[in-house]
Amino acid sequence: MKKETIIITGASFAIGLAEALIYYNMGKGEKEGFSLRLPPGRELAKTAGVVIATSVLTALLTLGIENGLKGKPVWAKA
Repeated sequence: MKKETIIITGASFAIGLAEALIYYNMGKGEKEGFSLRLPPGRELAKTAGVVIATSVLTALLTLGIENGLKGKPVWAKA
């Protein structure tokens, strides 16, 4: 796997998980103001699973677009 693909996946995961946690806390509807809490274990694991799946898809899509713009087969390895 290319180093760029790993970087894109990692960055997408970090940003996606942060976004998901913010939305989770906004959805809790605390009337006293915003507070940052982690969801319970199983829910956190599901959230992380969804975020990692979309992060991998983002990296693959980015790789495909990059290859397409370079005139290579879209899903070429390097």
